[in-house]
Amino acid sequence: MESLQSLNRRRKAVGNIGAITKAMEVVAAIKMRKSEEAALDSRPYAFKALDLLEKLSRVSKLESVLMRPRKVKKTMVVVITSDRGLIGSFNTQVLRVAENFLASDKKRSDQEHSYSFIAVGKKADAYLAKKSLPIIEKFYGFGDYIEVEEIAPLYEYLMQGFIETKWDRIVTISMHFRSALKQETLVREILPLDTEKIRQDVKEIIPEHGLFSGEKNGNRAGAEDIEYIFEPSPAELLANLIPHLLKMELYHLILEANASEHAARYVAMKSASDNAEELSEKLIIQYNKVRQAAITGEMVEMAATRSALK
Repeated sequence: MESLQSLNRRRKAVGNIGAITKAMEVVAAIKMRKSEEAALDSRPYAFKALDLLEKLSRVSKLESVLMRPRKVKKTMVVVITSDRGLIGSFNTQVLRVAENFLASDKKRSDQEHSYSFIAVGKKADAYLAKKSLPIIEKFYGFGDYIEVEEIAPLYEYLMQGFIETKWDRIVTISMHFRSALKQETLVREILPLDTEKIRQDVKEIIPEHGLFSGEKNGNRAGAEDIEYIFEPSPAELLANLIPHLLKMELYHLILEANASEHAARYVAMKSASDNAEELSEKLIIQYNKVRQAAITGEMVEMAATRSALK
């Protein structure tokens, strides 16, 4: 039978771990809410930009190199994971979907086609390196409450590479935030640019359940058919608007991944806190049983000694 000292040490250790996981649970919940707010606050800008692009397309037949389809010989895959652990199966799900994409992609059988990879997050970097896949660039530390300017290096690298035909298609694999208890991994093709896909991605930012579910911030784009006089020329506007839309789409992907990471960590820490509390209760019961058995044994010895003396 385990000693009282050993049980007491285990009970204190479990209590300390439970206090840490509880604190991490609270912090993760706060960060998740702030990430949701940041994503929702950026939606009106994205919808207005899409609305303006639609009006431009009606008055002009202009086409951007970022929107023009081309023969796909090189694909850039951007794998977005976290920098840190303690988030359950969050990273495992993303990396499993990445494996499935590589195995099932229609371009896989094309002998002229090749894949390159960008790792966003230390876990993606470690996975790609372990699989000996060609990592072209790495990006770490986007932060808990990322600003648009922070993704500029990633955005500029992807856009410049596409314009210079270093790759003909850009695919992102990241976690999509549905609710605090539900996230799913999605594969998105962000280049060549498709405005309808961007509109759908922005609409999906609204969580299905929770504090921020439902419509917010006037996100009905194109509700009013307003005629514009474009100045400068439509060509100049298009040249500036398309890169903004690509940056906004990347920004939303990172925000979704951040919110999903905090949600996964919240669920993992809540489960750990509950398990610690349950284990602590079991250890207290076991401690009391051992203590009572020791007291009973001492009383029996005292009674036996007294009887022997008589």
